Amino acid sequence: MVMECKVIKVVKIGLHTEFIGEIIDVKAHQAVLDEDKMPDVEKVKPLIWSLPNMSYRKVGKHVRKSFSIGKKVRK
Repeated sequence: MVMECKVIKVVKIGLHTEFIGEIIDVKAHQAVLDEDKMPDVEKVKPLIWSLPNMSYRKVGKHVRKSFSIGKKVRK
């Protein structure tokens, strides 16, 4: 999966530089799409970077459909 971004703003933070961007295009191999042709997080298997321990982490498995628990709490 590839996300093409356009840099909108560059922010200097001490010795670091933060780039703020806008996603302008997304391309995904057919092997990582679900039946609705949308990226499936379990097929993509993305990694995230954890600053506190300076390591890469796997994204966890599905827990619950979003907003479903909120409907029960709201009643």
